[in-house]
Amino acid sequence: MKYVNFCLVAIVSLFFMSSSIKTEKTSIGYYPGEQIPNIVLSGLEGQHLDLSEYKGRKVVLSFWAAYDAQSRASNVQLYNYLKEAAPDVTFLSISFDENRNVSERTALLDKIDLNSQFCDETGTNSAIYKEFRLRHGFKNYLIDENGVLLAIDLSIEKLKEQI
Repeated sequence: MKYVNFCLVAIVSLFFMSSSIKTEKTSIGYYPGEQIPNIVLSGLEGQHLDLSEYKGRKVVLSFWAAYDAQSRASNVQLYNYLKEAAPDVTFLSISFDENRNVSERTALLDKIDLNSQFCDETGTNSAIYKEFRLRHGFKNYLIDENGVLLAIDLSIEKLKEQI
């Protein structure tokens, strides 16, 4: 009987401890289920990016650089898919090329609307580059209407499942 009472007390204690650490606000981070940190940049066409202004809309955020063929190809594929199949999802793209002209010309060659293109000219020294740990490879993110990350490293197939 002692052991049964001990087990019941332990289970009830664990239940109350686990429910007490829940918060109403989603934690900020870089993984699915977390709130994406805000990003503020200027665009290739002089527009201003403040990621917090996109709340209420689904967003695909793509990080890339002209010198990285895989990230560039992924950027183009995502842009073209969203333009055709999901125009209600906003596409935002951030290049980490140190020369804005390289980023702009690459986007033009890839036939991507410059209004969705932003460039962080500090390249690999960028705070965004470091915060999102992009030295291990460029990534893209699907963000819901509340700014919560839904998925990372989307292929077209994964994106179709998510939206």
